[in-house]
Amino acid sequence: MGPLRHTPLYRWLAETLRDDISQGVYGPGDILPPEHELMRRYDLSSTTVRRAVHELVREGWIYRKAGKGTFVRRTRVEEHLSRLTSFLEEMRSRNIVPSFKLVCAKPCAPSAEAARALNLSVDQEAFYIERVQLGNGEPIALAQGYWRREIGEQLAQHDFNLIGLYEVLEGTLRIPLVEADESISAAVADADIARKLDIPRRTPLLVRRRLSYTTAMRPVEHTTTFYRADRYEYKIRLARLAA
Repeated sequence: MGPLRHTPLYRWLAETLRDDISQGVYGPGDILPPEHELMRRYDLSSTTVRRAVHELVREGWIYRKAGKGTFVRRTRVEEHLSRLTSFLEEMRSRNIVPSFKLVCAKPCAPSAEAARALNLSVDQEAFYIERVQLGNGEPIALAQGYWRREIGEQLAQHDFNLIGLYEVLEGTLRIPLVEADESISAAVADADIARKLDIPRRTPLLVRRRLSYTTAMRPVEHTTTFYRADRYEYKIRLARLAA
C-alpha cells in the first residue's frame, strides 16, 4: 500500500514515486512518465508535479536529460580500494558490459607532473591516451593517461576502442603491473569533460590520479581519470591497529 495522501501534495507525490522506484516499478535507467501523465494519473496541478519531480532530482533519485525526459538514476559502481584493477575488471566483476571510445592517442610532450612521475628527461616524449570509459553503453569516466612512449606505441598496435590497456600490457606485452600510487579528489566538469561524458557542466566528479609501476618499481603509466560522481564511488575497509 502506498503512502497516505496528505498535504502538501507535492510531498505526497514525491513519496509515492520514491516508493515506486524502491519497489522496482521504475528501474534504474527507466524514464518516468511525463509531467502531463502524472498530472492526469494523480489529478494534480502542473505546479505540484513539477515541485515533486524537483524534490526527487534534488535528492538524487532521478535526473533530467534535456529533450529526452526524466530518468531513474542507476546505482553507483563501487570500487573497493584493496587491489590494483583495471576498468575492464571492475565492470565485469559487477556484470556490467565495459566498452571504450577513443578520444586521442599520440606521442607528445608530457605535462610537467607526468614527466616527473614517469622519470622522463625534459627532451623525452610520452605517449598520451585519452578514452571515454563506458558501462552498458553509458559514459562513466574519462581517462587521460601518459605512458612511457615505447610502451604506448606497442599498445597503439591494438584498437583502443576495444582493448583493456592493463590486459594487453600484461597478457600480450608481458609487462606486469606490480603496484600503484593513487590519490582521489573532487572536482566539477568543465565544458570539455562535460561534452565527452554527456553530462551538464559543473556536474560533480571524482578525480583519480594513478601512477602505476612494473617490476623494479619502474613507473609506466600516469593517468588522471574523471568519474561521474553519480555513477561511481570508492569504498575501503579500515582496520585499527592495537595501541
